[in-house]
Parts: sequence; C-alpha cells; structure tokens
Amino acid sequence: MRASRLAIGLFFFGDGLMIGSWAGRIPAVQHHAGLSTSRLGLALFAASLGALVAMPVAGRLCERVGSRSVTLVGLLLGGGSLFAASLSIGLIGLSAALFGFGAGFGTINVAVNAQGVALESLSGRRILSSFHALFSAGGLVGAGTAAVVAAAGIGVQLHYGAVALILIAVGLAGVGYLLPPEADDRPEARATRGRFGRPPRAILVLGAAAFCTMLAEGAAVDWSAVYLSRSFGAAAGVAALAYTAFAFMMMTSRAVGDHLNRRLGAVTLARSGAAVATIGLSLALVIGSVPVAIIGFAAMGAGLGVVIPVLFRAAASTDAVSASVGLATVSTIGWFGFLAGPPAIGFAASAVGLRTALGIVVLATLTLVALAGNAEPSRRKERVPAAAYRTSP
Repeated sequence: MRASRLAIGLFFFGDGLMIGSWAGRIPAVQHHAGLSTSRLGLALFAASLGALVAMPVAGRLCERVGSRSVTLVGLLLGGGSLFAASLSIGLIGLSAALFGFGAGFGTINVAVNAQGVALESLSGRRILSSFHALFSAGGLVGAGTAAVVAAAGIGVQLHYGAVALILIAVGLAGVGYLLPPEADDRPEARATRGRFGRPPRAILVLGAAAFCTMLAEGAAVDWSAVYLSRSFGAAAGVAALAYTAFAFMMMTSRAVGDHLNRRLGAVTLARSGAAVATIGLSLALVIGSVPVAIIGFAAMGAGLGVVIPVLFRAAASTDAVSASVGLATVSTIGWFGFLAGPPAIGFAASAVGLRTALGIVVLATLTLVALAGNAEPSRRKERVPAAAYRTSP
C-alpha cells in the first residue's frame, strides 16, 4: 500500500513537472518553430484540443484495461510529445506535437486520479488532496527549473530531452507499483460499462462546479500579473508575484486538504474554499494596493486548491457510472472552464476594463459556493479490503 501511494504520487509529480516545464520555455519553442504570436496561439489551441479529446477516451480506456496502463501511456505520450515540440518547425509540426502533449496530459489527468481515488477506497483514508499537492509541486519545480536552465543558456531541446528521460524513468520504475485493473472495478457501475449517453445529473452538477473552479484558476494564470501591471503599474517582477503567490498557496492548501476534509467534511471544505477565494479576489479588485492584490490572489489560490480534489472524489463515487468515466466527465467540463474563462475576461476587459471584467471570476466562485453542496461523495460504494490486491514491480 505504501509503495502504491509513493508510485501514484510520483506520477502526479511527473504530470506537474511536465506542465511546468512546458510553461517555462514557450518563448524558446516559439522561436525555434519560427512562429508569430498568432500562429503560436493556434498551436496552443491544438494542445487544448488534444486534452479535450483525450479525457473522455481515457475514461473509457480505464474501464476496459484499467487505469494503471492508461496512466503510464499518458505520461509517456506527454513526455515524448514535449520533446517533439522542442524539435518542431512550423505551425503544422508544432501543432501535431502539442496535440499529442495535450492528449498525454488529458489522459494521465483522468487515469492517475482514478488511481488516487481507488487507493483512497482501499485504504479508507482521505489522501487525494495530497496527490494534487504533489502535482502543484511538480509544476513549480518544472517552471523554476525552466527559468534556471533558460538563464544558463541551455537549449530547449536538451532541456526537454532530459525531462522526457526523467518522465520515462519515473513511468517505467513506478508502473509496477500502481494498483491493478481490479482496483478500478466497482460492482454498481458494471451495468453501465461501455455505454455512452447523457451523464447523471449529479455528474453534471459536479462538472459545473469544476467549470467554475477551473475558470477561476485559468483567470489567475492568464490575468493576475496583467492586472497588477495595468491597474497599479507594477514592474514585471512584482506583477509575477501575484501568480507565484496563487500557485504556492494552492499547493500548500492541497498539502493540508485531506486533514481539513476529515475535520470539516467535503461540503464545508469546498464551500469554505470557494468563499475564501471569493473574498480574496474581491479584496484584490476593490482595494487599490499591490500588496493587498498579491495577498488576495494568494487567498484565492488557498481557497481553490482544496476544491478540485473534493469534486474529483465525489465524481468518482457517483452512482451509475464508473470512477474513471465520472472523473473524465467532470475533468472535461472543468477544462472547458479553464479554456473559456480567460478569453471571456479578455473580451469583457476591452469593453469595461480588466478590473470590472474580473468580476466574472467573483461570480464564478460565488456560484461555486452554491454548488458545493453536491460535493459529498456517495457512501454506498463497496469497499474492497486492501489485502485483496497486491502490487509488484
């Protein structure tokens, strides 16, 4: 059981490392590919499209072959495509590589979360949030390392080649310790296996909550630094602290999220997190001060950090669908929020200004407060004793 937890954690960390490494070297990839900003935007859209296509497919594959194999495939596909992106020249080549990169991210995002909730069920302990903390830590390490190697003049091909080798090593070393396919199997979901149709209402509500959560997260990624720069004239280094504080507090809150879940319960935790995010962003928008704005985005990260693990746990335990399909559906709907939110804010900002446009995020987090009442996982699931499964390298 301990070996499985370590292996799952390594895959979460590797997923974050992959994303952080990509985000930190986008300008170098753009330069090597010879793309304008507009053409880069099209290539980035290919990555998003790859993730959206892969998530529901990954959910069904987890049903058929088990999340262990799908987790490994997702990590290897993401790492290999990341290296391919560093070699790509032109729009078509980079778009193809980034489609694979997005597909790898979407695949592992579903499959490794299925592993996490299966281990929770076997152990009888709340541990999913700690895995998400490792994902956040991997993202920070990846982005930080990218900044260091870029400053040292190390080429992106060498950098991404090393990252790909690390991910391959993690995948091959850890896959034998992941939970076997039987651990994904839930007796009450077998009757729905292989069926396509309208998801249950409970899944759609959880998806709406994930949409609001990830819309807010996407807004912080794309607009927090811009907000400090435009509204307060903050220098680039100072403006970047807004997202740094957001990401760090998101990781920190996830590290203690399981403990808070045990003490407060899923609904109270999700609702409190959404309320903290609402208050934090509201302070950042209302009070005209750089320090307060940074603190506000930090509070927003702390509040939002605990929500997604709670929603994923509830999705995986929803009646009438398998854990992997529930996760895939909620992940896909949430990813739409991450993609749609920042452009919507940009369009609104051109009409009413960025500060007012960010009110969209406040409305999203307030909506999340209302939707959080559906975050309690079902307790009617059959728990299989941990001794029923054995993992081996």
